[in-house]
Amino acid sequence: MRLTLALMLLAAAFCLASAPTAGSEEDPLAEAQSLVELGKLLTETGSDSGDPDRIRQGVDKFRAAKKQFETMLAEPGRSAAEQNRLRAYIVDVESRIEWYDDALLRQAREEGKAAPPTDVRVPPLNPGEPLGTWCRRVLSLYRETDEPAGRAALARGLAAEGGVIALPGLFDLFTDESMALPREAVHEALASVGTYRVSRKMAGYAKRSTEEHWANALDVIYRALERPEREEPERPWLRAIREFHELKVRTLSLGMLERLDAMDPEGIAALGEIVYVEDFGYHTHVIELLSRKRDGRAVPPLVHLMNRFKFDEGAKVPAHEALVKIGWYAVPELIDRLDDKAAGIWISYTLRKISGQTMGTDKRKWHDWWKGESVRHPELFENPDERPGESKPPVVTGK
Repeated sequence: MRLTLALMLLAAAFCLASAPTAGSEEDPLAEAQSLVELGKLLTETGSDSGDPDRIRQGVDKFRAAKKQFETMLAEPGRSAAEQNRLRAYIVDVESRIEWYDDALLRQAREEGKAAPPTDVRVPPLNPGEPLGTWCRRVLSLYRETDEPAGRAALARGLAAEGGVIALPGLFDLFTDESMALPREAVHEALASVGTYRVSRKMAGYAKRSTEEHWANALDVIYRALERPEREEPERPWLRAIREFHELKVRTLSLGMLERLDAMDPEGIAALGEIVYVEDFGYHTHVIELLSRKRDGRAVPPLVHLMNRFKFDEGAKVPAHEALVKIGWYAVPELIDRLDDKAAGIWISYTLRKISGQTMGTDKRKWHDWWKGESVRHPELFENPDERPGESKPPVVTGK
């Protein structure tokens, strides 16, 4: 019943919007307000009926109204009261645009759909044209495009073709873009290009304490960590994660730990980065999280906590117990670190608890023993390329 009534109102609004009215040209404020009301009807009926196309039509009406409000605000001679009223209209419309853009994005994610279709095409690279010139052409087209799906397509194309040459422009879009769909595409583009330049830039937002960019910078980092390691090794992003932790903002770090803990196996190495931030009260929590991982990437931060010159027994014992809990998955990485003068004794003790062997800190003996022992644990090496923290199994010949 509600949906039928809404459709009737929508049809009436279309008729009113399309009918010529006396003085409509002389009253742009009334025209803009009519566009807002039509946008409300479209988005509400689209939400009720689950029709994303109708929601997009409503968002387009909001954008048209916003342009009219902005045009009126720029006109000279308006009183302060009129300017404040127009600014209020603009803020209201912008919030509606952002909310429905986010709703469309969430719906697309839930349904596993690709980005909405668009007629905007990435311009081809002309023969002999420098890549930097082409990138500037695409950026200019991006800024001339109002359609969110078109902007998203241009951002992805810019990264795919421009690579690192496109990074300065993508960094500008990262800070300037306010619409949800193209913002999502810019984040994807930055993560797909990757490299230390992107990770340093994202960490820079932590150093400058620009809280308005924290969520976006972390989103880029998470996307990069989620990529296959053959495309983007984790290492460039670990320092960026640590710099966010070094802010020592409780809610930020706890939210980050929760996200990284759920990101198995890609988030394991990044999860341990908080261990390297001294005098921060979450080490016990991180140790517990790492103890549940069955992956060699959980080993380095726990070994770091067993430094006999730096940490007291209160840190060493929980780290040792966590490694014992990880068990055989930790053995290859522990053997490789036996020559660590600060933690070698604790590593040897941990290896003895896991394996029952007593070979002290003699790395060569442990390596020789592991060559024969490793074949008894095939579960450790099902996907050796995805376990950069572990040794690969020896080649067994002469069967």
